[in-house]
Amino acid sequence: MRLFRSTGKAKPMIAAEEDVHLQSVETALLKLLNDDIAAANAILQKSNSSYHHLGRGISSFISAILGAEKELLKDAAAALHLAETKTWEDMKAAQKDTTAYQSKIYAPGTEYHLCYAISQLTSAITAVMSGSVTEAIKGFYKLRKAYLTLNGILEAEKMYLRRMAGYREVPIMASIQEDEEDKPVPVVISGNDETVENGGLDEKLPTAIRTHSRASIFPTNALPGASRVRSNLLEQDPADLGITTHTDIFIHSGVRLCYGILLLVFSMIENPLFTRILYIVGVKGDRERGTRYLWEAARFDNFNSAIAGILLLDYYNGLIGICDILPTDSEAEEDLQGFPRVKCRALLIDMRKRYPDSRLWKLEEARIHGYDRNLSAGIDILKHNADSNMKQIVNINIFELGLSSMCAFEYELCANTWIQCAEMGSWSPCLYAYIIGIAYLEMYRDLRCSEPDRAKEYKDKATDYIRKGPPLVGKQKLMGKELPFDVFIARRLKKWEANATELGVDLVDAIGVSPIAEQAFLWNGFKKQSVKEMNKTLLLLDWSRTCQPEKLSADANEAVLCALLRSSIYRNLKDLPKCREILVSEVLNHDKNEFKASPKDDWLVPYSQYEMAALCWAEKDQHAAYHAAKVKETEKWLNNLQTMAAEPYTLDTRMSFKLTTSLLTIKRHKEIMKL
Repeated sequence: MRLFRSTGKAKPMIAAEEDVHLQSVETALLKLLNDDIAAANAILQKSNSSYHHLGRGISSFISAILGAEKELLKDAAAALHLAETKTWEDMKAAQKDTTAYQSKIYAPGTEYHLCYAISQLTSAITAVMSGSVTEAIKGFYKLRKAYLTLNGILEAEKMYLRRMAGYREVPIMASIQEDEEDKPVPVVISGNDETVENGGLDEKLPTAIRTHSRASIFPTNALPGASRVRSNLLEQDPADLGITTHTDIFIHSGVRLCYGILLLVFSMIENPLFTRILYIVGVKGDRERGTRYLWEAARFDNFNSAIAGILLLDYYNGLIGICDILPTDSEAEEDLQGFPRVKCRALLIDMRKRYPDSRLWKLEEARIHGYDRNLSAGIDILKHNADSNMKQIVNINIFELGLSSMCAFEYELCANTWIQCAEMGSWSPCLYAYIIGIAYLEMYRDLRCSEPDRAKEYKDKATDYIRKGPPLVGKQKLMGKELPFDVFIARRLKKWEANATELGVDLVDAIGVSPIAEQAFLWNGFKKQSVKEMNKTLLLLDWSRTCQPEKLSADANEAVLCALLRSSIYRNLKDLPKCREILVSEVLNHDKNEFKASPKDDWLVPYSQYEMAALCWAEKDQHAAYHAAKVKETEKWLNNLQTMAAEPYTLDTRMSFKLTTSLLTIKRHKEIMKL
């Protein structure tokens, strides 16, 4: 993308002209989200206003973040640096120029101060994603500056509300009065579909949502006339507070979008170094407030709202959805830290209606199918969603298709998809090669006895790809560290090579527990599999599929791994007694020290603590008399896991978010139940 520079002396600011620039850039960015890249870039290059500078920076940032490629990150950093400079200059000019926009709520120049904070925020995220610890630390300094700026804008709103006669401080201004009591209000989706009342696990969903066919569950022509997400946290209409002008709405929604991102991101940082940095600079995360601000931003019909919608759906479907210990009480839908499924589906309907050509919403729709245990419907959507004009969205779509086909055990599709992923992106070549290899491994196992010639072809491919992965470790790093799965794969191959030497067989014949079933478990695929697919997983875990069943099943590491996967499947099948029997008799009877030495799986014992906690959480609702005891037992296992987290183990970062979310769930549940 071409980079623009400042153009000499600043001209007098005319409020109407500046607003035209803002609207033009918002239009361009919405076109970008709606997959009209050419039209978006044409608009963004028409002017050198602060808004256009920021728009070009955001366009580069979106491409870089979606692609996570170093060159794109460098381009984004350069564009955002120019945006920082220009927005700061215009902020200073607007503070002195009486012809600039004058708000009755915000100080002169606030719109540019917000743009400055946005450029800092996106620049900081780019720095963290760059893989350099030094750049990441610089990024945290920018995050702090953005944080203080956004705080100041929110303070201006607070002062304005205090001046308004007849208005109390209301929930939409969450940071103003955090302890205000919210009164329960039903969740409503207005329009042509049914009303949705919040009522625990049996919410009535709109007709379009309840359709579980292989076709889209959100067909464009079936969208309601005016979808809106409502809750007791989001009831106040900003117009009632005097937030009515285009620029004020931009500021109001933009500050919530950015502040929400900061609070949410800070709440999820587990790296000890960066946690310490945040503590030193006085910045603290808050997941509940962060998600609340994003929901507030998502209610508007502008670019800020669209980005908030993307982030919310990605957060819930991509992070919260992987957790097994989530609120199950009748007020669960109102817990924004949990998984408000009705709100998410209503939000997706609304966004699909507003941006019918955007591939991002189709991707989220496919993910929702996954959580409905309908992987095949999600796969159908993803197969036809790879024609975006933005390469980075195509990459994400292919990555998601690769995961879904892997969890559905569609081996041919899985292998071909990951081959395509490797050709298009460079995020984790080690992981791509590994999954391709284990897909061919399962095809080899399927045909090993019945069609030895065809099986040999798959065996050779499996060997080539599995060995191809580890040499690629370190090609991509995050905050100076190797990617967790790269470390896992290198350790896994080392173990298999040792088995092959010990048993005197080929590499592929020395592999024990189904690696693709293991990957499905680690990518939370068991939560998305149908009963049929889960039963197939149990078949894949049968030792008879291996080439050395007696010897491999006698290996303690292999036996515990197999038992852990089986227990998780039985929990998802709701056969809780069988799950408990396996965990107690085949997994938890082992000491963690048995698996510490490489190349053994040091993650097995910590993950088993979580599985036991998830089991107790599922058991709590079986008998009312045991409810309190089961909640406390859940907490006990989570505390065990938290203790183990003090000592690093393979894939610990993947477990840390589950642990944090689970502990928040337990804390909330104990308060509600007065336990």
